[in-house]
Amino acid sequence: MDGSTKWLRSIVAAIKSYQHSGSRTLDDLAAQLSSLAWSDSTPTAQMLGGAADRFLRRPITGANNLGCSALLMYWPAGHATLPHDHGGFWGIEVVLDGTLHVEEFVLGGSADAPTLAKTRCVYLGVGDVAVFDSARYVHRCRNLSNTGPTLTLNVYGGPLERYVAFEGEASGILRAQPTSASSDVPVD
Repeated sequence: MDGSTKWLRSIVAAIKSYQHSGSRTLDDLAAQLSSLAWSDSTPTAQMLGGAADRFLRRPITGANNLGCSALLMYWPAGHATLPHDHGGFWGIEVVLDGTLHVEEFVLGGSADAPTLAKTRCVYLGVGDVAVFDSARYVHRCRNLSNTGPTLTLNVYGGPLERYVAFEGEASGILRAQPTSASSDVPVD
């Protein structure tokens, strides 16, 4: 991660600016973060390091002091998540390297019998952004490549420590699984 300290600080500065400006929207923050994907100092999946076959969540130091979560996420080739919420927080996902397929849903039903209604699929490449601000938003993400990793910047409107993943059972019933969000070594 050498040489990208200034880039990481610009992420924290963008979040601060969003929080302290009453006129900036979530889309404004997303546009600013998206523009950072094209910087010469933007990290790549190869720079992040780690096991090539393991999904990584690397918190960006300084963002947690702002009451937000900002993470670099390393997606190994072909990695996919279960459909999941984001603990009720808004979120922004920016592709920095590679591609990501995002399948979006609206959560309905009840806690005992949740339902997911698919709203759209989004294909994201470098600089592309997915933005959400509803507590009922759920998505499933997948690295489209079977050979190369993807790297994303994810920013959430609070400390994302718990979320709910959804898994379908053979009977067709959707099961909600409260999950702790584990993180790897922070990036400075």
